[in-house]
Amino acid sequence: MTDQRFTELLGKQLAGEISPDESVELKSILADNPVLKNEHDVLQAYFEAETVEDENADPVFERIKAQINVPEQAVLTVKKNRSYGIWLKIAAVLAIALAAVLVYNRATIFSTQPALLNVQTKAAEVKTIVLADGSTVKINSGSSLKYPKQFKADTREVYLSGEAFFEVHKDAAHPFIVHTADIAVKVLGTEFDVKAYANDAFTETTLIRGKVAVSLKNNKDQTFTLKPNDKFTLSNGKGIVSQLTLFNGGGTDKVIETAWLNHELIFKNNRFDEVAKLFERWYGVKVNFKENDLKAVEFTAHFGKESLTEALNVLKLIENFNYSVKGKNVYIYR
Repeated sequence: MTDQRFTELLGKQLAGEISPDESVELKSILADNPVLKNEHDVLQAYFEAETVEDENADPVFERIKAQINVPEQAVLTVKKNRSYGIWLKIAAVLAIALAAVLVYNRATIFSTQPALLNVQTKAAEVKTIVLADGSTVKINSGSSLKYPKQFKADTREVYLSGEAFFEVHKDAAHPFIVHTADIAVKVLGTEFDVKAYANDAFTETTLIRGKVAVSLKNNKDQTFTLKPNDKFTLSNGKGIVSQLTLFNGGGTDKVIETAWLNHELIFKNNRFDEVAKLFERWYGVKVNFKENDLKAVEFTAHFGKESLTEALNVLKLIENFNYSVKGKNVYIYR
């Protein structure tokens, strides 16, 4: 894969279409691989030269050509001729750049997998969608879900960043799999919540009904099987299974992990910086701490229809702090 990526980035560089991020990536590859660094320098010198007499470039071109394996594509043969040096350079740049694009997009061009739709939610926004198999997904704020328009494979696979609650249509012959950056949750028919925000230090799966198996992306041999009211948490590379967290409000136990489905925000013994992330998604703001020690203060609270300032005023009754709201920014200080 490194060799192919080197070819892709080299083609883009020679064609003058490499992005700043890709340029950094190419430099990193060259720094880690002396062989590729030598090939890069040879080709770079070849394209910068006045003529095309550098025979050292020939084996490099042959090796790169061998990497470009695009099915059923016509083969273009270019013979070097001194009188056509500048045109050879242009043709070579275009050929390598085109090959790089073909290789880079080969998975899309030749894949039999359907294109994925992408539903995204903004802060303070929740969306509900129905998948082609009849499964229902409620997507929490600040999240995205990628899924095919139709499930055509032996499995039904979707890709989540953020949080969503799934009510999966039962189909034993076609298991349903939710992929996040760190875990894969496999089910047959069930109701469960998956929380995998990029700026959280943990990934969480909460099972309400049915049965799920959670596997780690970095250790596929380790699988955690959940039963109803179980919660799987992945933190610092370690997975643990515990019970759902209950909150007694008004004499009724509420499940904290799925309270957002009822437009409720509940937290129990959470650090202020954790509560701040909940507020950012719930109210669509950015919370800034002027004193770091405030981040460690813990809160337990239950909010429903309260506004941002009403919620902050409730927290002020628990811990002495001040705040100011300027547009979409909230500043917390002593």
